[in-house]
Amino acid sequence: MTYYDFVKKCMQVDACKNNKKYSSAGHTFCWKKEDSTYAEGLYWFYEGDGFIIDIHDFYISEEVVKNSTYSMADYVSIYTSYIVSANGEKFNPYQTLTANSLCTLDFDNIRDDFLFLLHENSYYLCVSIGFKRELLEKHLSSININPESFYSTLLQNNQIILTKALEKVAMEILNCKMDPPAADFFFKAKANEWISIVIDTYLNRKKYKIESDDNKALEDVARFLDDHFAMNVNQETLEKISKMSGTKLKNLFKEKYGQSITEYSQRKRMNVAETLLLNTKLPIKEIAASVGYTSHSKFSIYYKRYKGKLPSEVRNLACKHHNLKCDYCD
Repeated sequence: MTYYDFVKKCMQVDACKNNKKYSSAGHTFCWKKEDSTYAEGLYWFYEGDGFIIDIHDFYISEEVVKNSTYSMADYVSIYTSYIVSANGEKFNPYQTLTANSLCTLDFDNIRDDFLFLLHENSYYLCVSIGFKRELLEKHLSSININPESFYSTLLQNNQIILTKALEKVAMEILNCKMDPPAADFFFKAKANEWISIVIDTYLNRKKYKIESDDNKALEDVARFLDDHFAMNVNQETLEKISKMSGTKLKNLFKEKYGQSITEYSQRKRMNVAETLLLNTKLPIKEIAASVGYTSHSKFSIYYKRYKGKLPSEVRNLACKHHNLKCDYCD
């Protein structure tokens, strides 16, 4: 069975015609409201030589609890997803599925007690690349990396440094509108770049270790930022909390979380804003103000950067599903 036929069988819908949202080099399948009781949106994929790139782009209308996943073992082995937006959990092992996180599955060794949950009234958007084991091990053998050590490291949860490194590649794939043959060269290059980033992070993993006292201080700073995300927190306040100089704090925070303090706060703001867009009727201008932005346009720019969509597009998803008139979108 081809992967195209596999997707068609699993989703029980035909491929979309005249899809212009993602590259025409791939295939897009659409779930409409009448096709599913719990989700609507798009699944797009591109199949290359030894890899598959795909995009899940769904509005989750009712809670989804799955104790199994469609096995892609006949097509890819290691499958890594960069999550742009989500609200859920994966179990055994436990992992929060949330914005700007990474989730990796080994389809050759998927656990019998695998379970995942996606919460209602949420938006699930992720970019994934699955690789055949032979392709990965060809790269690993060329630089004498032990495959088992590599896979065990890759499958660990909450890999912040790797997540940040893969974000740029994922967003480039998400925004690609190329047609063949340019798209074929582009997606092959992105797959190779993805592998190179993962291997480079693996080789340099010891470099990212931080002393325990400093690590605790950084976690205190992060929690403080989580609780005061809508405020413009003074740098001196953070230095006092961490008992670090400004330079040391900035450098270690970026090393631990893969992003600057400012970016960390902006992401938190966007995550809260997404929840408000999907679950309230607050006007977008009021949502922008509630998360710390006096400028509506600046808020939209940042939201698009981190979430891949404009705030109005996310609001319209919720309105469309609930058959509401969106006269509060602006």
